[in-house]
Amino acid sequence: MVLSSKASYRAFPILFLAWGISIAALAQPEAGSSFPTASSRRAGDQPAPPSPSANYRAVQQRLAQGWNTWDTNSVITQVLLPEGLAIHVGLKHNATLGGDAFLGDVLIGRLQPGAEQVVPGPHAWDGSYTDLRVTWKGHSWRIQSAHDAGNLVLLATPLPSKPISALPPTLVVSVDFLWNRPGTALRRAGFIETRGASGPAPVYCTCAPPSAHAESDDYADVPVTSPYFSVDFTAPVGIATGRRRTLAEIEAIVDRQRQAYEKSVASAGTAAPIRDAIETTLGWDTIYEPNLRRVISPVSRVWNLKFGGYILFD
Repeated sequence: MVLSSKASYRAFPILFLAWGISIAALAQPEAGSSFPTASSRRAGDQPAPPSPSANYRAVQQRLAQGWNTWDTNSVITQVLLPEGLAIHVGLKHNATLGGDAFLGDVLIGRLQPGAEQVVPGPHAWDGSYTDLRVTWKGHSWRIQSAHDAGNLVLLATPLPSKPISALPPTLVVSVDFLWNRPGTALRRAGFIETRGASGPAPVYCTCAPPSAHAESDDYADVPVTSPYFSVDFTAPVGIATGRRRTLAEIEAIVDRQRQAYEKSVASAGTAAPIRDAIETTLGWDTIYEPNLRRVISPVSRVWNLKFGGYILFD
């Protein structure tokens, strides 16, 4: 039988519907049957991976040390290895007629409407200096980090922008331990007291003057469950570990490490721009993978969140 043109067009939806029903029927289990249930989220039928070589273990032990942007969830979270002590930098958008929002994690390359926009700057291999700029909900700010004799300083600076609210944003700096590592973080008067596997590591903020009431003076209505500092983000704010530092001292450390990074890159001569590009790109894309306790450079942090924590090609 030959169908006319109009009859053929009318027949196509019916055929597709029948095809869809048949596929759905095949996908349904028979009465009384069920799909097998795995006893573990790890594949039990796979051979155990070979033990890493002594050289590999030595390299990983050397790499997984110190402060760096190790957390795959955010490029503005600084983590101390091997302890897992983390300092998160978030921003709360305050609206006058509803519409408050909180940006707790920042990633490079998110494409959803309203997502933060990130311009990554220099990132030393060892995290001794990092620099990036973020724009979100009309706010723009810069975050720099630097090492100082095993300690970390952070400098958050608001940049000229076109705010969409008359209220200033709130900078929120929280402290905790990642990956179920042992440790405590307690809010004290004027600082956050932390204690991990290697001992105490106090965290100070230039926004928190020593006061018996400091722990209750900076409450912010944000979804953060660990101790934090918060402040109206209208001027530069400094964070320091180990001991209290003034904003001027933090700025001096950041500037010193910036110059050290630029000098290191310049040592490559005519290849300096290439070295800068490679070091910065891999620096922002290198993370710590806690399941196998290793430092890796995955495809991208955005992909990591969709593939169970990390994804490596080849």
